[in-house]
Amino acid sequence: MELGERFCNPAAVNSTGAAASLSALGSTAVASQDFTLIASQLPSSSFGFALVSQSRGFIPNPGGSQGDLCLGGSIGRFVGPGQIQQADSSGAWSLTVDLAQVPTPTGLVAVQPGDTWNFQAWYRDAVAGVTTSNFTSAIEVDFL
Repeated sequence: MELGERFCNPAAVNSTGAAASLSALGSTAVASQDFTLIASQLPSSSFGFALVSQSRGFIPNPGGSQGDLCLGGSIGRFVGPGQIQQADSSGAWSLTVDLAQVPTPTGLVAVQPGDTWNFQAWYRDAVAGVTTSNFTSAIEVDFL
């Protein structure tokens, strides 16, 4: 069963003609350490990574992107070893999240029961042969 509440949905259409989406599977119970993000409907072989924040936001086309950044406040990036992902031939990737080590701009933090976190993925795309980037839809998850 999918976790969380999806927002900024649908995302901007990418070079495949689809809007990429982000979902979460597993458990919202912090103690279970069973939380996985899944990005889908991406261009095959595109690179990307997950973003995380405790705040929602809305920035259209940041840095020339084709999509919208839907997180605000302090935004962490899952760019540690093994966290930058490449979409498979079906245009999807997954990331198992260590809830004891969630990135923030000031370092890693542990998710606590009662916390609300927002997730979105940022990925490479191309429009008419020109390299750009885009974003998936976002999700908000209340942890127990």
